[in-house]
Amino acid sequence: MLKKLAYGYRALGTGFCFAGFGAGCVVVGLTLLPVILLWPGNATARRRRVRRLVSLAFRVLLAAIRGLGLGRVEVEGREWLQHAAGRLVLATHPNYLDAVVLLSLLPMADCVIKSGLWRNPFTRAFVIAAGYISNSNEDPVAAIETCIRAVHGGQTLVLFPEGTRSTPGAPLRFRRGAAQIAVRGDLEILPVVMHCSPPALLKTTRWYQVPERAWVLHVKIFPPRCVSDFVPQVSLPPAIAVRRATRALQNFFQEQITQYEHAY
Repeated sequence: MLKKLAYGYRALGTGFCFAGFGAGCVVVGLTLLPVILLWPGNATARRRRVRRLVSLAFRVLLAAIRGLGLGRVEVEGREWLQHAAGRLVLATHPNYLDAVVLLSLLPMADCVIKSGLWRNPFTRAFVIAAGYISNSNEDPVAAIETCIRAVHGGQTLVLFPEGTRSTPGAPLRFRRGAAQIAVRGDLEILPVVMHCSPPALLKTTRWYQVPERAWVLHVKIFPPRCVSDFVPQVSLPPAIAVRRATRALQNFFQEQITQYEHAY
């Protein structure tokens, strides 16, 4: 009986957090967001203000989740975040909250986000005002160039190479977009491995299907690495370099995930 009550509490608490976050988006979107956009300043200043607001909202959501005893985030290698500017942050994507966590840690970061958030009435105004990049760009070459320009301009770009949440128990499957950006832009990479124990908020489960105990989302940030560390043959044709970089990145992250699974 106690287990059932605890399970029900965590399911209701999870629903409460997401409902409260959605309601907060509506209220802030109708009140504070217009003020921020109308406040004096150029387009860059407005984007920076909106990104700070988004990051603050994400920190509040994570604090509520922790306060209710539903789960918590543990960060290892936090010192490497100060080296994120002008680099490509590549992260695994096991959990619904992965982008929330990274943008709470990197308030000024740009981010490639799924197209659904552009259509979502709760988030659409914020992602547009923050200037985030949609992964549904009909011109992939233009999207890659946009990402490269952002990083060359000194911004931090957050990207999930899988393009969607990981499938539990299945090997990682990286798309080539991340490698395209890294290779063609000759960018430095800040790898981030995220692992949730026990698994929660998965691609294959509903929000109310919570684990039997509070989850811990482990976030390990690695030192920056040159893309040439993954593709040593710098003289390779771009298409071959991208394929090899995709495979090398996938293998690197898979090795780290395997270590986590053995540890937890």
